[in-house]
Amino acid sequence: MNFPFLIVGILSVVFGIIMMVKHKFYKYKSSDMLFAAKLKVFSSSAILVLFGIMILINELKKLVN
Repeated sequence: MNFPFLIVGILSVVFGIIMMVKHKFYKYKSSDMLFAAKLKVFSSSAILVLFGIMILINELKKLVN
């Protein structure tokens, strides 16, 4: 088990969730310019959360084996 990867996975999930909660793109109309900016940040944070979950699953799999 690689502890730095585990820490990076946990931090990326936490930061991604915080960013997703902070930048709610669905409050804006699609014609608004803030919609595109918030959607970009929201989708980037969703990708960050997914990478964090993948790292956590990989490290937990190593711990079990």
